[in-house]
Amino acid sequence: MNKKILSPFRTRLYVYRFELLLASLLCVFVLNIFFPDNIYGGIAQAVYLPFQLLAATVLFESKRNLLRLVLLFALLLVACRALDLFFVKNIQNELLLLYICFFGSVMLEVFRQIYHAHLITTKIVYAAVCGLLLIGYCGFYIFLAIEFHEPGSFNGLGQGVQAMNDLFYFSYITILTVGYGDITPHTWIAKNATVLVAFTAYIYSLVVIATIVSEATRSRKKNGDGGGNGDSLS
Repeated sequence: MNKKILSPFRTRLYVYRFELLLASLLCVFVLNIFFPDNIYGGIAQAVYLPFQLLAATVLFESKRNLLRLVLLFALLLVACRALDLFFVKNIQNELLLLYICFFGSVMLEVFRQIYHAHLITTKIVYAAVCGLLLIGYCGFYIFLAIEFHEPGSFNGLGQGVQAMNDLFYFSYITILTVGYGDITPHTWIAKNATVLVAFTAYIYSLVVIATIVSEATRSRKKNGDGGGNGDSLS
């Protein structure tokens, strides 16, 4: 397939990058309903992991160097996951590090694009939701790494795969400040990590709301004065 055919396809995907990313992130929540005991392997992961990798590469389409970096993370993630599934090797440390780097880089790129947007459209709403979901994803992998290295760091976790599901749930309960109390951090590092994730989500919410209000006000003034067009998240 030549570049003339491929370029319009990539451009079209880039226009819908936040919708694609949002769908890929929410996909895990939906699949968790149907595959609660095997969300991190088998059919479920075969569906959402390629979806998330595609969404991430589309998000970085306009930045070649960053795209190469994300593609490297993605390839390493797939390779490590394949080794973990088909060979008896303990590479959970490497997998967790790759997940944190991958979702962390995607999260920072979403933050950057929100910050540089100068028109308030539905795109910025999708981007803002993606940013919050990505904080939850990063929090989940950080909590999982802590529990993996020091078992018992969190009270109220189930056994095996259920413990992973519980930490995924705990991450989002934390950033949403619901605080049911059924799962709590026990060790000092777990408590600090929980505060860090909650604080990040809180500051992010404040900044995003301030950005939306500020840009909406500026756009209204420009429209009233007959000013030029700004950059949008198109």
